[in-house]
Parts: sequence; structure tokens; C-alpha cells
Amino acid sequence: MFTNKYALLILVNLPLILIGIISAITSYKTSRISKKKCIAQVAMWLTVGVLLCFVEPIYNALITHNLTNSQPMSIFDMVLLTLILFCLLLIKQTNEKLDLLSTKFSRMHENSVIAEEQRHWDKEK
Repeated sequence: MFTNKYALLILVNLPLILIGIISAITSYKTSRISKKKCIAQVAMWLTVGVLLCFVEPIYNALITHNLTNSQPMSIFDMVLLTLILFCLLLIKQTNEKLDLLSTKFSRMHENSVIAEEQRHWDKEK
């Protein structure tokens, strides 16, 4: 079913997909993301994995029906797809960190406002 290039594409990107799934589940278990967001992220990574498995059959179907005249996937294409998945993983992790920092900053601001208000009331007494 798979030629060497397509099997290599799947094997190279499988760890990235697994890291994405495990990261989403871990973020949910540590209450950094909601259940809904966790399900969406796991579904996205599973979809990417399934689509990678069907790259060769889709390409062959396009060739068979004369819908494309492109060359088969090269090593450069494999590297490019891997880099795109890696960037997707980095973007997801950076977004989670930004959300966490935003929450922490909001809490710190809220606490400083409460402390300032408390000092103001203590001075009046």
C-alpha cells in the first residue's frame, strides 16, 4: 500500500502527532485548557494523522483521474510537511503558554487592585 517515501513520511511525523495528542490531554488534565478545547485539539491531531496515511492513495487517485500532472512527492516535500507539522505544534504550545500568562497577569492585576483598595480603606479608619 505504501511506498518507502510515504511510509517514511508517516514514521517521521508520527512522533509529532503523538506529542500533540499527549500535550492536549496533559493540558486538560492539569486544567490549562477546557474539555471542549482538548477534544478539538485531539481531533485535529488525529485528522492530521489520518490525512497523512491517505496521502499516497489520494495522489494516486488524482493521477488516475487525470486531475493532476505533478511529480510524486520528493524528499523536500516530506521535509516541508514535517516542518509544517512542527510549526503547528509550536504554535499550539505557544498559544497555550500565552493563555496561561494572560490568566496569571489578570489575577495579579486583580490582586493588586484589591490590595490597593484595602490600603485605601485602612487609611480612612
